[in-house]
Amino acid sequence: MKIIGISGSPRAKGNTDILVHEALKAASEMGAETEFIALAGKKIKPCTGCGTCRTESSKGICSIKDDDVPRIYEAMKGADGIILGSPVYFLSVTAQLKALFDRSIILRYAKGTPQDRPGVPGGPEFLLKNKVGGAIAVGGGRDGGQLFAINSMLQWMLLQNMIVVGNNYGMGGSAKAGTKGDVKSDEIGIAMARHVGLRVAEVAGRIEEGK
Repeated sequence: MKIIGISGSPRAKGNTDILVHEALKAASEMGAETEFIALAGKKIKPCTGCGTCRTESSKGICSIKDDDVPRIYEAMKGADGIILGSPVYFLSVTAQLKALFDRSIILRYAKGTPQDRPGVPGGPEFLLKNKVGGAIAVGGGRDGGQLFAINSMLQWMLLQNMIVVGNNYGMGGSAKAGTKGDVKSDEIGIAMARHVGLRVAEVAGRIEEGK
């Protein structure tokens, strides 16, 4: 069982990175192999809406070749569980994480778009289908928009046909922090992040046992 954690923060080793690491640590305690991916420093170009990936001839291959997105998607495809984290930017996720979401159309339409509607041969393949997902957000206050950011991440997971889990309390991990590193003193936020990791590992483990 492998679980990856992706921090959508453009700030390296900041509060979001800390929380995602805590979630992965909890998952590893459940026996999971883990991998951490930071979007900070990565080149993630935005989707141009060219539509190339949705043609049957392209087989879901993106026309953008010179950035870090393909490597991140390969890690996603090889994982049993995916934990996403983001700081709250204007009640949503960061631009980096949103760009990753937008480009992920290639994970839905790896066979191209069918002529009429989904479900017919050649239609959506959903490469992340049945992978377990959980979300973590950090804002400037306890009620600093974390729920909106978490909702954005979970909605993306649902559109990818993933299995969404919460954190034994709410929709995901919610933490508060002002400056870099502040989240270390938020015991509630750390605990919620760890619970996300535990839930993702628990459900992914049960799915693996049932195969």
